[in-house]
Amino acid sequence: MPIKPKINALLKQLREGIYEKEEILALALLSSVAGESIFLLGPPGVAKSLIARRLKYAYKDGKAFEYLMSHFSTPDEIFGPVSISKLKEEDKYERITGSYLPGASAVFLDEIWKAGPSIQNALLTVLNEKVYRNGEQEIRLPMKALIAASNELPLKGQGLEALWDRFLVRIAVGGIADMQNFKAMISHPLSSPEDGVADPVDEKNKITDEEYKTWSKRIDSIIIPENIFNVIVLIKTRYIEAYNTQEENAKKQIYISDRRWRKIVRLLRTSAFLNDRKAVDLMDCFLISHCIWNDREEIETVFRFVHEAIQKYGYTADFDRAGFREELEELQREIVQETRTIQDTRKTILKLCNQDYYGIIYNEQHTYYIKQTDYTALTDSDKSVGLYSRHHVSSGYLERNRSSILKQGGSGFNMTFDGATCDLETLFKYSHIARIRKSSDPFAIIIDGKEYKLETIGTGDRRRITRKPGETAAAAWDKRTAGFLAYTDERKARIEQYQKQDAKYFKGNLFVKPELAALVEFQLAAARKEIDKLEVEIREIQHRYRRLQDEEVLLE
Repeated sequence: MPIKPKINALLKQLREGIYEKEEILALALLSSVAGESIFLLGPPGVAKSLIARRLKYAYKDGKAFEYLMSHFSTPDEIFGPVSISKLKEEDKYERITGSYLPGASAVFLDEIWKAGPSIQNALLTVLNEKVYRNGEQEIRLPMKALIAASNELPLKGQGLEALWDRFLVRIAVGGIADMQNFKAMISHPLSSPEDGVADPVDEKNKITDEEYKTWSKRIDSIIIPENIFNVIVLIKTRYIEAYNTQEENAKKQIYISDRRWRKIVRLLRTSAFLNDRKAVDLMDCFLISHCIWNDREEIETVFRFVHEAIQKYGYTADFDRAGFREELEELQREIVQETRTIQDTRKTILKLCNQDYYGIIYNEQHTYYIKQTDYTALTDSDKSVGLYSRHHVSSGYLERNRSSILKQGGSGFNMTFDGATCDLETLFKYSHIARIRKSSDPFAIIIDGKEYKLETIGTGDRRRITRKPGETAAAAWDKRTAGFLAYTDERKARIEQYQKQDAKYFKGNLFVKPELAALVEFQLAAARKEIDKLEVEIREIQHRYRRLQDEEVLLE
């Protein structure tokens, strides 16, 4: 018999007259069915106690107990007074528990952190095992829900860590934000069901003790798909543990005990069960964000961690993208190595100008030239050599005057050129005497102690030579691409299965905001798109090597 319609109707009736607390009330009911407790953080007057009072109506013959803690609260006020008659007549220390916490199905403890050590210790067993030891008796409590509240978090170093850890679901509660809801709230009659005027829940929608016990057993059989495990592990390792290892977070660690993770999984199973599903889905995983923060400052951070993990990796957390990509690239490298070579006959030689001269890149304004024979005769020692200007080379002057004699004049301030004495300024237009030697660079010379490059040119070409692959190589590549495609087909089938099983439930989750379904739908579409893209890439690789033919291409 479907359970979701009953829970949906139950929630609608419980929410009557309560504004902007729909999600909190739903989470309180979910926690109670899962056997877990919930903590509400918020200022006074934001309907925290109202939620607890309403929750008692979810259960048939439900009874509520609420108490405002103070530093002076005693166990008698929570668990009941000691029975004087039992103490006198039977010498037994037992409490009268009927109208107190041990007799209630829904419990609300306000300002929980003000409780004394004796109350805290008793609450640990109550929260964890739903058991209270009354004298010699061990009472199995009828309690379905325990809601605690405070306007502050437990102070560190006060021994409250164990009690704090028992509250699996933690919610920050605020006042009404929407003005229409605010007007409706303040105009609502003060006498309401929680004041004892009326029970808002139809008898047929109430959860019986028998249903509660049966559901508890069936919840444990809810399937946890592999992708859910992967997302949980991802949140734990890639996000939270990575956050804790960062130096700036050394003093604000996010701690989640193994016990909490186990209880979180049961909460997800309960959500799936109450939504009439046989398996947990990604929408249930959004509930994790209510279970893993410890400080106000962490709330936004863990919500981001959970949402990002679901949106980015919900259906692909187990996909080793880097490894798959590396294998593809290795195949492509192998194909290139087997089928392609580059033939490079290019080389650099000295540029010969006018058949007799090598050009010297002297500066931006001047290019001098050295005779090929003079260059060949250079040694590692300086030697006086005549350099020639562009005028000589381009005009063919030297070709017509090869008998010209260039030597240094006696005074050192003038030159003799073709037997005539001329000043340096005049001679510079035609030639230059310098001390020159070889350089370690074959395309440079040392002039007056400074290295200058010689003009060069390139010869030869660069060709890409492709050869059609042999049958053995092509068969080996076909086998590898077939393996890649089999993997993508398997993942595609898995995604299609998720889509078939999960998509219809995305927007109908009773305990998660429907707008979050867009993130899950995005991940599902992104996962399919990623696999399709990989498949196209694999087929393109296969298509390319199958069509390879012998060819040579001249490269620029």
